Amino acid sequence: MTEAPDPKTAEYEAKFAEYQDAMHAGAWRLGWGFFAVMVGLLPLMWIFVWLVGPNGWEDTLFHAPRLMWLAVPLCLGLVIFLVFRLYKKNLELDAVKRRYLAELRALKGAQGKPVAKTEPKDWDSFQDDAQTF
Repeated sequence: MTEAPDPKTAEYEAKFAEYQDAMHAGAWRLGWGFFAVMVGLLPLMWIFVWLVGPNGWEDTLFHAPRLMWLAVPLCLGLVIFLVFRLYKKNLELDAVKRRYLAELRALKGAQGKPVAKTEPKDWDSFQDDAQTF
């Protein structure tokens, strides 16, 4: 005879699978966002330099010194804005993670199994072998 699966355990497993999917999707979003901010702009710059050519840089509009003084803080501000946006998304993902973990902890406690608390390790009790060199 097979026993019917416990509905509390099935609910916990479903919530855990949902948590894993949410964390996987959030981590990929953050990773691709970081890639786009930090690495994705480099190929665009390379393509621009390749199109202009090494000797044609002085003939472009972007070589104008006044425009360069304006463009540098503008680009730096854009990158800083995008990095802080990624940081905000990371905080949102962390809040989602904490919510899921609280729900999972509550479901695990509702199953009747006590949540095992581990004692903190005493790192000072470790003794190496008594050889001196």
